[in-house]
Amino acid sequence: MRIDLVTLKIFLTVIEERNLARAAERHFIATSAVSKRISDLEDVLGVQLLERRNMGVRPTPAGLELVTHAKDMMLVMARMRAQMSEFGDGSKGEVRVFANSTAIVGFLGPTIRTFLEAYPQIDVHLEEWSTPFIVRALRDGIADLGVFWSGVSTAGLVVQPFRRSNLVAVVPLQHALADRSEVSFAETLDYDLIAFHEGSLIFRMMQSYAADLQRKLRIRLQVTSFDAMRTMVRSGVGIAVMSDVTVGTPDESFGYKVVPFSDEWARLESLIGYRDFDALPRSAQNFVRHLQRSYPGLAPEAQGAIERGRYPLT
Repeated sequence: MRIDLVTLKIFLTVIEERNLARAAERHFIATSAVSKRISDLEDVLGVQLLERRNMGVRPTPAGLELVTHAKDMMLVMARMRAQMSEFGDGSKGEVRVFANSTAIVGFLGPTIRTFLEAYPQIDVHLEEWSTPFIVRALRDGIADLGVFWSGVSTAGLVVQPFRRSNLVAVVPLQHALADRSEVSFAETLDYDLIAFHEGSLIFRMMQSYAADLQRKLRIRLQVTSFDAMRTMVRSGVGIAVMSDVTVGTPDESFGYKVVPFSDEWARLESLIGYRDFDALPRSAQNFVRHLQRSYPGLAPEAQGAIERGRYPLT
């Protein structure tokens, strides 16, 4: 076996997740295939990289050392791609984009479609990840650019606003909150909740604000997709908290009602992020420019700050 970048990327995901099964889900392969790659990697290097435990895995000292080298290799490959792209005009190549589920479901589709129409010889490799992982992947050179929620530390990255959205309560038609024009987050804590997975930033925000109110979330069920969340609401299992861009403005035939939150923190902003514009391959630079043009509300002073790499986050 040769040590390849795909195996190293899978290894980094295992370290991130501390779990082989969750790493396998992220790469859309079987858990046994992840285990085999790690075992083969250990055989080639002649060292044990992971300590396998009942609840997951953790890196050995050798594994932690490999993490450093693997991240260095990702950065070297990113620089190589960027430098080689200087010999072209950016009309060919690939772009590695990591985005959270809200961005993918809510608004990236039309933007990517128009980009591919303008650049038919560029391939966009889009992967769905949580916001914290996207930020780390950008720093480590695993992705060219990311689309993710604000509210996390973006030190070392250039970021700009992309889309704004609002959190809403999605409730069954006969629910006590269904006829409200808006509702506070505190009021929803009295009801059973259908929650998104624990790795999502929205779920962690909900936990944090519930704790501020000295309350706990009444989690009835946790799901991993927006379709499952809407289906469970429609079935009357509980209420859900989602972004308005993932539910739209349904009528009663949808089987649920959408009620906006009155809380200020429920106004969210998606960001575009990357390490260094000049270090991106030209195909990725073209993609960033396309995303910037697709954002109509970007003020001139913010655009100037973006070009200088100093957009102020609030």
